[in-house]
Amino acid sequence: MTEKRGKAGVSEVETLENVCKEVQADGRISDVHRDKLSSMFGQRLEKALEALEESRVKKYVFQPSGRIVWIVVGKGREYLVMPAVEYCTCYDFYFQFHQGHLCYHIIAQKLAEATGQFDLIEDDDQLFDILIKEWKATEVRVAKKHESVADESIT
Repeated sequence: MTEKRGKAGVSEVETLENVCKEVQADGRISDVHRDKLSSMFGQRLEKALEALEESRVKKYVFQPSGRIVWIVVGKGREYLVMPAVEYCTCYDFYFQFHQGHLCYHIIAQKLAEATGQFDLIEDDDQLFDILIKEWKATEVRVAKKHESVADESIT
């Protein structure tokens, strides 16, 4: 992956991680944090903050296993985010991540975790497989829809 770097030569991932550590210690996102993030992420930060304000970041904790799944509800559907590997199921991730570009869903999840500003949903492990299948089915339906639109534009 080619890492996108800001003015100080710091990658998007590093910048977000550093700010999240400060946010967690401070207990809030300050104007200084917003300025740092805004200079690197621009509109993606605004969308991430909007997701936080609208309670669209969800942390599912399944019991008794303790498995955790993060979901960010987008404008049209839900996106699965895996924060440990900076992975998201959105198209922005697929088309931009190799350039070191983080989608707003990952930014929102990281900020939500740092601030504690997310909806916590605790469910039984029996629902884990059902929900994962549902989230994956959405991905397959959307991918197929985009493929058919692409095929139509070629012919």
